[in-house]
Amino acid sequence: MADEKGSIKVISNPGGAKILLGYNNKTEEIVPATPYTIADRDPGTYTVYVTIDDVSNSKEVKVESGSETTVEITIFTKEIKKEIHHICFYTIIFSFILAAIAVLTELVVLRTFSTIPSLDPLFKELIFIGCAGGLGGLAYNMYVYTDHIGREEDFRVEFASSYYLRPFIGILYGVFVFFLVAGGLMTLSSGGSATTNGLYTQQSVMFYVALSFLAGYGEEPVSINLKALAEAMFKEPPADDKSTTTITPNK
Repeated sequence: MADEKGSIKVISNPGGAKILLGYNNKTEEIVPATPYTIADRDPGTYTVYVTIDDVSNSKEVKVESGSETTVEITIFTKEIKKEIHHICFYTIIFSFILAAIAVLTELVVLRTFSTIPSLDPLFKELIFIGCAGGLGGLAYNMYVYTDHIGREEDFRVEFASSYYLRPFIGILYGVFVFFLVAGGLMTLSSGGSATTNGLYTQQSVMFYVALSFLAGYGEEPVSINLKALAEAMFKEPPADDKSTTTITPNK
């Protein structure tokens, strides 16, 4: 029966790859290039090979009767490897820069040069918080980087810009989450006591630096919460609840 067969949808990154299908110790060449659906296949475990410019990669896929199985494979071409190396160096160098800014702020500016007036405590704390947010974004970069290259092998060049922007987003989120929490517009479910002990104590600085790091690392949930907060504060009232204000000039 026809429904006893299954199919394999092969997607490669980049597309236009040559397809080889391995099954029962035999290899079959599939003429059309990716993306392509290989139909009428017996249930079982297949090995799908995709090749571009003599660079190949493969994945095993299980075909079940009456269903289509999708397999997406990244081919680590020279262009993709070059972009991967750029992201790696960018992440490492940016991490060192942010860490150095925080250390120099504390050690060099405030301690070594005694003739230079001390930085305003809030300004100093903002430097630490901004650096922590950026480092949080870079830490998430490292996690995503290793996941998509090492474990999943599904790195996508078209998403490379997110790696470059994430530390800057982390800096912004870290600083503004600090303002929102310290200013009382945003509350934390944990109810950290450091928020009520003043802004410039050692405990509060550590609290806000850690909070900033988490805000940079958790870019997506922070975005969702910020959107919900903005909508709650600035949402338009229903039409029947709108009130008009009349201004009467003084006579």
